[in-house]
Amino acid sequence: MNAITTHPALPPVSVSADSFRPPLVSLRGLAKNYGIYQAVYPLDLEFGEGEFLAILGPSGCGKTTLLKMLGGFIEPSEGRIVIGGTDVTRHPPEKRPTNMVFQGYGLFPHMTIRQNVGYGLRIAGKPKAEVDARVADMLALVQMEPFADKLPPELSGGQQQRIALARALIMRPKVLLLDEPFAALDLKLRQAMQEELRRLHSEIGGTFVFVTHDQAEAMSLATKIVVMSRGRVEQVGTAEDVYLRPKTHFVSTFVGEANFLKAERKLARVSIESAFSFDDPGADGTVLVGVRPEKVRLGPAAAGCDHRFTGTVLQRVFLGAQVQYTVRLTNGETFLACRPSGELSPGDAVEIGWMAGDQWVVTQ
Repeated sequence: MNAITTHPALPPVSVSADSFRPPLVSLRGLAKNYGIYQAVYPLDLEFGEGEFLAILGPSGCGKTTLLKMLGGFIEPSEGRIVIGGTDVTRHPPEKRPTNMVFQGYGLFPHMTIRQNVGYGLRIAGKPKAEVDARVADMLALVQMEPFADKLPPELSGGQQQRIALARALIMRPKVLLLDEPFAALDLKLRQAMQEELRRLHSEIGGTFVFVTHDQAEAMSLATKIVVMSRGRVEQVGTAEDVYLRPKTHFVSTFVGEANFLKAERKLARVSIESAFSFDDPGADGTVLVGVRPEKVRLGPAAAGCDHRFTGTVLQRVFLGAQVQYTVRLTNGETFLACRPSGELSPGDAVEIGWMAGDQWVVTQ
């Protein structure tokens, strides 16, 4: 059975846990609507213990709704949620083996850091000695021991985020849910917290599920990415899958830059004007052939490529680690090409090309 069921217009995709053991989390036909508005269309998804899953998509795509259904904060309109073999679809958040870290941290401003981190254990009635020991261990894990007796307003945004993570992790959830946890942080702090989260996942070995609209964040952290658009799952796969082998036009453009050429597919063969053709299974009709800018070769380097065009350099932009060229092809199309270095200038005639293995085909 496929692990993802999407709208019929999209190709079937799947993600599953280790085939030799049952998945930790299984969603079956899960959907949410608000009257006539469909926030999340029915989907099937499963993933295993120890995974770091990113739910990626633009604002309004349904990613936070999906996360909150998983955590019990929103009741699904249909479908089932099974965690660790138990159906938790109708269980409230406190009865699920999950814990959630929200964007706003949710720390109690009148409690010390030590009290905030241990709050859930105290509410659960754990002995004071156990609470104190586990709080100490958790503060050490997030490297915040010196701040144990401070109040949240005395901490920076990054420090408060660490405490929010510690308060969630101390409950030892089977699944840690994170709703755009670094959205309010500046770039440098955001990058530092991404590294911190990667370290925590590596040391704890738990299952993390986080929502983000940042493609780079998803690709740098996640072992598996769920790409969503308008309430539907477009693709599930590793960072390499969604970047190098996108299944839809949306994924191609949302995850990184992409060049496209219109083509026609007939009898499982794709043709771009009279330039070249290649085998590709699928329905007859107009399609798009995509290629990433860094896969496009320029000048003499294009000589050995499977597909080649000639054109004129329109723009050269130095970006530090690379140079980005905009090239207008003789057929009027424009292409982006990113190279580590280069001396071409606007107005220069140039040949561009790419290898067949670096392209993909999607419908419009």
